[in-house]
Amino acid sequence: MESNQANYSVNHAGAFSNFGNVTEGMLKGKIFLKDFLKLTSMEVSLNNLPPKAEIPFYHKHQENEELYIFLKGQGQFQVDGNDLDVFEGTSVRIAPDGVRALRNTSASEDLYFIVIQAKENSLTQWVETDGVILEQPVEWGKSVEFS
Repeated sequence: MESNQANYSVNHAGAFSNFGNVTEGMLKGKIFLKDFLKLTSMEVSLNNLPPKAEIPFYHKHQENEELYIFLKGQGQFQVDGNDLDVFEGTSVRIAPDGVRALRNTSASEDLYFIVIQAKENSLTQWVETDGVILEQPVEWGKSVEFS
């Protein structure tokens, strides 16, 4: 389900546990959000890697750094030949030239993670320099239907 409005877009991809049969790009278990949400400054993917599965190739990027945020499960991330244990709460940032691969080391549990890609060195503002607090009271109660 998704909805695109003037100032926001929403996508309900469903539970990570249901991504195992989804195929976008070269791998099963990956949902890219760029087109669904009309993203203009980053690519985001929601990922489910089944038990004992792995991304079966090394890769790197030309311009984009990646941030991997692990939500559930356990695995190993290899960057430039170094094996890193990853699990719920782990975040890993990789520069474009970092050669990477990932595997789920669990025999029984899926590995759920989010990947955010953005052009390296392109962040010029963030919450503390870009955010503006408005003098407007917060009001709730206006629901929106999604198609």
